[in-house]
Amino acid sequence: MESTEILVVEDDPVVSQVLSGTLSSFGYSVCGHARSGDEAILQVIATNPDLVMMDIGLEGICDGIVAATYIHQFFSVPVVFCTGQSVGDSIERAKAAQPFGYLAKPFSDQELYGTIEIALNSHALFMKRFGIRGCKLDTLLSLDTGILFLNNDGRVLFSNPSAEYLTGCSHSDVFFRHINDIMDCEPVVSMMDDEISLWSCITETSMIDLIGTCTDLTLRIAGGRKRHVRLQAMRKRDYRGAIIGYIIKLDEMITMPARAEKRVPAGIVQ
Repeated sequence: MESTEILVVEDDPVVSQVLSGTLSSFGYSVCGHARSGDEAILQVIATNPDLVMMDIGLEGICDGIVAATYIHQFFSVPVVFCTGQSVGDSIERAKAAQPFGYLAKPFSDQELYGTIEIALNSHALFMKRFGIRGCKLDTLLSLDTGILFLNNDGRVLFSNPSAEYLTGCSHSDVFFRHINDIMDCEPVVSMMDDEISLWSCITETSMIDLIGTCTDLTLRIAGGRKRHVRLQAMRKRDYRGAIIGYIIKLDEMITMPARAEKRVPAGIVQ
């Protein structure tokens, strides 16, 4: 039976080492380490862990709570907070991230083990109850279709290899950059304004939940190159119904269609 793989996110290298050793002694496999919230998201994409042990007070683009929200909601990976912050606003923000456990330092080895096992079991039951299969990173990475995850501000959280080809940028280069800073676009549909930002196009085409309209665009990417694509955008909601970002699908069009007078009928983003 394969061991549970755990990502350790801790900015203190000594604490990280001790925690990793304890996890290994229980038979868990430590698949990676991160020292900031943004690094944690990148490590989740790289290692696809079964669970993340997350400190809260982290430096970087996003702290532990923000990173935990993205990791759980977009990648369906459970998070257990392991932190010295146990009072005030931190607790309320941590609750909003919907963690599967909260350990206040210092804690015993038995508390650590019990919290992890309950978190893994609760997450499995949660996924089964709501019929959630997870984002299956391996599948996303192998798709011929470009897939991007954006947060509510239009910043890139994830970009699969097909999206890297279409945008002309690697995932590490675009991570947490605004989509408008990566590329711009030209509309194909004649009813659309000639001057429109890609972010405006994304938010506009995702106005209808679950079913987003298709929009044909010419992307202008680095080096003056152009890609002709069909874009679909869907709002991403958390398990309480709040909008936390967008899922973008890009399909390359080998030949450009004739200019239309209205948009292509709606399609479902898978």
